[in-house]
Amino acid sequence: MTWSQARSQGRIEQFLQTVPASQVSVRSLDEEFLVSRRAVINERVRSGRQREQIISDLGRNAAVLVDGAHVYVQLLDFGAAMLDQQRETEAGHRRVLGMLHLHYAACDSIAEEFEAQRVDYHGPRMHAVILTPAGPQNVGARARRALEFADAIKRTIEEVGDRTGDGQFRTRVRIGVDSGFAVAVNSGSRDEREPLFLGNPANYAAKLAEGADEGIYPSNKVRREVGIPELHVATRALDVERASRIHVAAFDLGLPGYVTLADRASEEMVARASDAAVARFASNVGSPAAFTFHRHEPPLRGIIFADLKPSNSIRMELASIFGDIDGFTAYVEGCIRNQRVSEMVTNLHVIRSELAATLKHDFGGRKVRFIGDCIHGLLAEGTRTETDSSETVNEAVRVAAGMRSSFELCQQNLENVGGLGIAIGIELGTTPVSRIGIRGDRSVRCSVSKAVTASEELQSSCSGLETALGPRALQYAPAAIRRLFNAQGIATGLDFDAVDTHLSSPTVVSSGQASATAAPYLHGRR
Repeated sequence: MTWSQARSQGRIEQFLQTVPASQVSVRSLDEEFLVSRRAVINERVRSGRQREQIISDLGRNAAVLVDGAHVYVQLLDFGAAMLDQQRETEAGHRRVLGMLHLHYAACDSIAEEFEAQRVDYHGPRMHAVILTPAGPQNVGARARRALEFADAIKRTIEEVGDRTGDGQFRTRVRIGVDSGFAVAVNSGSRDEREPLFLGNPANYAAKLAEGADEGIYPSNKVRREVGIPELHVATRALDVERASRIHVAAFDLGLPGYVTLADRASEEMVARASDAAVARFASNVGSPAAFTFHRHEPPLRGIIFADLKPSNSIRMELASIFGDIDGFTAYVEGCIRNQRVSEMVTNLHVIRSELAATLKHDFGGRKVRFIGDCIHGLLAEGTRTETDSSETVNEAVRVAAGMRSSFELCQQNLENVGGLGIAIGIELGTTPVSRIGIRGDRSVRCSVSKAVTASEELQSSCSGLETALGPRALQYAPAAIRRLFNAQGIATGLDFDAVDTHLSSPTVVSSGQASATAAPYLHGRR
């Protein structure tokens, strides 16, 4: 199958009917909400089911406005663990999956101790939110609790890394913390939940977690809330870049106004979490060699994540595709400010659903997850025994073009999203796919490799009109596909009409004409 405007339009209309803005309920997280949710969770536990989080199982037509402290945890030595003498090997993939499996378990153990809401994991990053105690009068208590949580996470990761795998899972940790209002929404199925917190605090905490130096990096807002000195940035426009790279020094737990965790209760908590993580790792994996790989015959849409586990993992050459909605955080902030959260929930539901449907139903790809407003998908063409690298890149570009055309149709059908864009990155490489961490419906869909990292970095460097191919994808791209991209592997406005017209044209276009070929198709207009 291939992309069709009529089919995409029909899906968009259907998605609009499932979550109309007029039927979206929006409420604030307060004590009344917490009491009702805890009652539901406790009843679930009494009936023998797993305990779930406070922000969990929200309906597609529900949104919760949350004033919380956001914590982003980054494992700094993740990339090095993936390589074996500068090469990406099966042993390296076993090692990095084992590392993530161990540390996901450690982070979840600490999150349970703090009643932190683990939003998601993505490769070496964890996103969690401190929601309690609720109320504007408790903003300082939440910020302090977030820093205590960050400190406990960091020390637990370091301890379990030392105790397991002869030190090969040891990693430095960098953590960013910010606080403020965000919108919590949810989608997905029982075994593929898609929790999401939309707004500036999550994005800024993630920025603070970027960088090469370990430590805990609170924003100035968090510093004010706990009563410690702020760091001043001269140019506001450079705040994020400078705060993450230069101006924010590692947080000193001994500063006045902060309750240090160096006490017996804290040490016992970290010890308990470390023991639990190591025990869980031993029972589920035991050693990196316990990750057993097989190949999944294309199309990849047949992958069932519920069936995957360390002993039943996939590893094969494939294309990793990242598509990020450009400008969405600013749009969310505007919706919060102007009380248009219902509109935002509907628009996000439609856009995410249509991008996933394009990947899966039009091209046979498989969505790994949504990371905020970004979709991560996988695609492969070939046989039961071998991936056709050239055809895989060809189809991945057609997927990206179909996604852009679907996104443009969404803009025509939805309100107030005309200023958004979609940035897309594609790279080819051998990639493992598994499900790791806590067993059950809270286990984590995981796909990590150099190709995954590269495709994510490519989309992050693109504007909302650009599609980028990584070096290996360019190497294996058919000549007709390469002509659509400039020397840096970037094409502008590459929607499905542009690709379809180019590939069906008998005219031979030189690579120097690539930008001119793609440019007339900006926003789907000729």
